[in-house]
Amino acid sequence: MKVELRVLKKEDIHILQALLVRCSDYLIFQDEEPLKSTAADDLFGSRPEGVEVKDKFLLGIFVDGQEELVGVFELVQGFAGPKTLSLALMVLEIFSRGQGIGSKAYEALEEWAIGHHFNKVRLGVLFGNVKGLKFWKCMGYSETGEVKPHLSNKFMVLEKTLGVPSELALGKQTLLQGSVNIG
Repeated sequence: MKVELRVLKKEDIHILQALLVRCSDYLIFQDEEPLKSTAADDLFGSRPEGVEVKDKFLLGIFVDGQEELVGVFELVQGFAGPKTLSLALMVLEIFSRGQGIGSKAYEALEEWAIGHHFNKVRLGVLFGNVKGLKFWKCMGYSETGEVKPHLSNKFMVLEKTLGVPSELALGKQTLLQGSVNIG
């Protein structure tokens, strides 16, 4: 399986809205309200106070050369520090979850971040998102101890220093050392 990340542009608003509808289970949990018909437009337009348009972008997740968007990363550069990338959102459509697509997409994102001279990635995980917390810890993230409010919920802040192997990568390395071929 080949995972490709592409910068999404305003022209991609229709495929992004279709993806967000397919991810509405998580987005309703996050936003505590039904998905809006303007969700894709809102995702393109929203950004933290003080962040310039050029510092916030969306990377679409595509699989095996297909044109269907299966996931998206919302990223903000420099918000938490000059060499820190903030991962504001990662969602995958329901049918793409549990297949390794998220891990491969994140690994591609991390390679991209290192290539663009970021040395750390920060993200938030909502309380109650047990699967999300497990995923990010497997990808090498650690809790910072910071807890921030989000609507009626809270989220914990996690971060990862880039270049430090994740449990998943360490597991692959162990398997490779044991002469098991991983495709």
